[in-house]
Amino acid sequence: MVKKNFITIVVIAVVAIGIFVSLYNTDKKQEESIKIGTVLPLTGGMANYGISLKRGFDLAVKEINASGGINGKPLVIIHEDSKSEARTGVTAFNKLVTTDKVPLVFSSLSSVVLAIQPVADEQRIVLINSSAISPNIREMANNFLFSVMVNGATEAVFMARKFQEKYPNEKLVILYSNNSSGIDTKDALVSELQLLGNTNVYTESYELNTTDFKLQIDRLKKHNAKFGYLLAWSTAEIAGILKQAKELNFDIQWFSHSGIETRETLELAREAAEGIIYSYPKYDVSDPRFSNLQAEFQSKHNTWGDICVITAYDGMYLIADVMRKYGTTSLDIQKGLRSIEGFNGIFGDIDFSKSGKQYAEKELFWKKIKDNQYVILE
Repeated sequence: MVKKNFITIVVIAVVAIGIFVSLYNTDKKQEESIKIGTVLPLTGGMANYGISLKRGFDLAVKEINASGGINGKPLVIIHEDSKSEARTGVTAFNKLVTTDKVPLVFSSLSSVVLAIQPVADEQRIVLINSSAISPNIREMANNFLFSVMVNGATEAVFMARKFQEKYPNEKLVILYSNNSSGIDTKDALVSELQLLGNTNVYTESYELNTTDFKLQIDRLKKHNAKFGYLLAWSTAEIAGILKQAKELNFDIQWFSHSGIETRETLELAREAAEGIIYSYPKYDVSDPRFSNLQAEFQSKHNTWGDICVITAYDGMYLIADVMRKYGTTSLDIQKGLRSIEGFNGIFGDIDFSKSGKQYAEKELFWKKIKDNQYVILE
């Protein structure tokens, strides 16, 4: 009986030791990894942008880890869903900071980024805007907030100058969403046109989640303009506006911003999107990084990588470079982002150190939807 009990005790001890070793190794593995987070619109009205961003981040993390991670330590990315809502985004950010102990969070959507920004500054956690374009983000990026996305004001100024150069003082109607991104970008566009001498501009707004744009289109038609600028963010809204404009014989040359270049725009708007001209971050089509990313993305997702995919991909490689050179705490990353010189991404250089500004300044060019494809105009 004593011998049997002894054997039982030994077996229990061996099992317990095995469990302890397993837990120890798991904890050790977690300690040896470097965690960062994202708060993205993975559901809700802007989910198509969030899904593209997530895919871009995941592809970059996979490649970074395959090449040795961060000084030998694997990079782990924890994704949280903002559900396209500012309040939910703040809750998700707090969870990443308090529970997952991340030093850095990538986020998206102007309302979400602007809601998280004061919390990130207070908690001294690096927050990186990966797709929102509100000019207000540029103004608030002075402490722990950085932006790798081309700013709406930058696109607006570029478009105003190109438009005035090509169509001096021509009448322009603007249809914009009545939210921070729409209002602020519209204001930047109108202001720049006025500075250039063109006051022949008329604006009309719509509320988010609108599906019937006939009233706004009818009002714009009365100005008898040849040109229009569309500031919509949801692809459903973009497609709805373009299709209804076509149905109402509102035959004008539309211009827009880089966010229009998504697979969903072509799928939903179809021929109604034909001919739209829009601004986009300049890139080199012969760059092997661009072609390799697109080939990998096509193989995995059966589609091409849009602006969100590429911006996320560039942003993740930037952070990996910073962490390797400066460290992995939030203060290390903040210092590194302010100090690193000449990080070269697919969308060009990101260099906060020379400009003294914590947002990326992108060179832009014009693209166009032609024959259901996105093509470079110049």
